Amino acid sequence: MVDEFITAYYGRAEGQGFDFVYSVDNTPKNDAEFKLHNHDDLYEIYLFLSGETEFHIEGNIYRAHPHDLFIARPYEMHHNVFLSSARYERIILFIDLDFFKRYDCAALENFFLERRLGMECQIPAAIVDREMFPLFFKMNRYLQEGAPEIARCVLMEFLYLLNHIREPLTLPLVEDTRIQKVLLYINGHLTENLSLDLLADTFFINKYHLCRTFKAITGYTINQYINQKRLLAARELRRKGQSLTEASANAGFNSYAHFYRVYKKELGVNPRARE
Repeated sequence: MVDEFITAYYGRAEGQGFDFVYSVDNTPKNDAEFKLHNHDDLYEIYLFLSGETEFHIEGNIYRAHPHDLFIARPYEMHHNVFLSSARYERIILFIDLDFFKRYDCAALENFFLERRLGMECQIPAAIVDREMFPLFFKMNRYLQEGAPEIARCVLMEFLYLLNHIREPLTLPLVEDTRIQKVLLYINGHLTENLSLDLLADTFFINKYHLCRTFKAITGYTINQYINQKRLLAARELRRKGQSLTEASANAGFNSYAHFYRVYKKELGVNPRARE
């Protein structure tokens, strides 16, 4: 078993700008622990080791096979759906957004930035096993030996290989191409009117059918999804120096009061509590 060789390592790799986590769930369930989520300040890369699961991201579905890699960038809504309770193992890398600027390696970020929403998220094992897979063991070794700087160098080698993949990547299963188009439209027009009637008219879908299908595929109602994306956009604008009022307006909220209510409901605190 892999866990005979990998030791769990949690933490910010001692200031190196990334986390390395080995994790096991002996009887995984489709519950709150694996609910639909996103990261607004991290890139996520996870190496699937064992289990029976699907990776769902922005309306697309990828079936996992041992040693497949899965990628999610900030603001991509994603989660796992377990097809059985078989033991679920994975290694996860979380990379800070400023990692590439801090270490003057902007070209290594291109793989994340040049993907379309929810696409090119799965690198098949046939590619991973050639050179990438052993690098996870090297990173773990150096972290456990107290050499996080060397582990970071291995991570940069991994990112270099990721950016030099030339073979076609795994295509997702799209449950409904119309919902995929709706998702892309929402993400491209967050600051505009996104009423249910407008979306239904734009895509020639009965609005009641649109609501049911959207929720079934994404796990969110249309309104919840739009609010989540606008919240993420507002937090990003706030990090860039805008006031809360400016950020909420520029993210698409029709008033600060609306932004405040959504923020409090979704995050459990008022916006200034995270200042």
